[in-house]
Amino acid sequence: MIELGVHEATQLMPTRVIAQKTGVPKAFLHKIANDLARSGLVRTVSGPAGGVGLAQPAQAITMLNILEAVEGPVCVNVCQVRPQDCPRTLICPGHDFFGELQASILGQLRSRTLADLVAQAERLRRTPRVRVQDEVSIG
Repeated sequence: MIELGVHEATQLMPTRVIAQKTGVPKAFLHKIANDLARSGLVRTVSGPAGGVGLAQPAQAITMLNILEAVEGPVCVNVCQVRPQDCPRTLICPGHDFFGELQASILGQLRSRTLADLVAQAERLRRTPRVRVQDEVSIG
């Protein structure tokens, strides 16, 4: 999705190019692209001039949209989505903790858009991070 976001939404990228740039195997990439297309996040066009492109502006796509399209609903603990399945929901001390954790994770995923990650990718291409082991220790 970040590779697609770097390019204009109107451009289609061949899956082989995406696979080369990201290191994602083509078969897995096709599966992910299908999941994303079913969710309305990307559009796919078959054939020699085809490829994959964003179906919405990068600013409109949250990280939650992407994660749920590929993985399904985000759930830290089943008691948060199906409390009726746990007989201990009303007395479990972990229930509130998992509820707060779930809300925090969902909030973070909703607050970041694909455009945010595209901007970060462009910054990192200009100035890559320095690994801790690559830094020289002065002592």
